Formats: sequence, structure tokens, C-alpha cells
Amino acid sequence: MIRTKSIYEPKEELDDLRILITRFYPRGIKKTHFDLWKKELAPSKQLLKDYKTKKKTWEEFTESFQSELKDQKESIETIKDLKIKAKSNNITLLCYEKEGESCHRHLLKKLLENPKFETKI
Repeated sequence: MIRTKSIYEPKEELDDLRILITRFYPRGIKKTHFDLWKKELAPSKQLLKDYKTKKKTWEEFTESFQSELKDQKESIETIKDLKIKAKSNNITLLCYEKEGESCHRHLLKKLLENPKFETKI
């Protein structure tokens, strides 16, 4: 099972493998609050800035983010590795945004759950 949460939410037993997918380290968070930090699964600084300043819509952000992932071999390899891990473990993707807000972790969750992700991103 793949779950998503804000890094600021408390750890739960169902979280299992907690993966931080942010470009920058979150303020006030201890390294014991997550298991892995995968910066390559975060949007680029410029893409995030364009979305936050409303230069890009959520739809444009989604398309650009998927393109960024597709263009980075390290991202593709990490996604493949997480898909394998998700078969036997719960994985929780962590980012800054509160649950319910638009966040790239939800896009990444869809990619991880998609059996044909290699051809769709």
C-alpha cells in the first residue's frame, strides 16, 4: 500500500517505510522522522516556484513534473525500486503540504500504482 502524508504529521504504525520526497530539508524535522530522503522525486526548484507563484496551473505543473521525472534516469530507477518495495511493504510518501492540498506526492503515488508507468511518463 502506498500512502501520502505531510512530514509534519505524526508517525503511525501503518506508515512502514517513510520516504521524504522534498528538494530541501524540512525545518524542525529530525532525521528519525523518516527512513529515506529521495530528492530526485521532488519537483525542481523552478517548477515549484512557478506553481507557487501561479505562473503554472496544477495541470501544467503535473505535466512538467512528470516530464522532469521521465528525463532523469535516477528518478526512473528510484520509482522502479519503490514499486518493488511497495509489493511487500507499506510506503508513505512525505512532503511539506498538508493532506488535502495539491502536492506532487499524490502525483507520484499515482505513478507508483500504475503498472505501466514506464510508458506513461
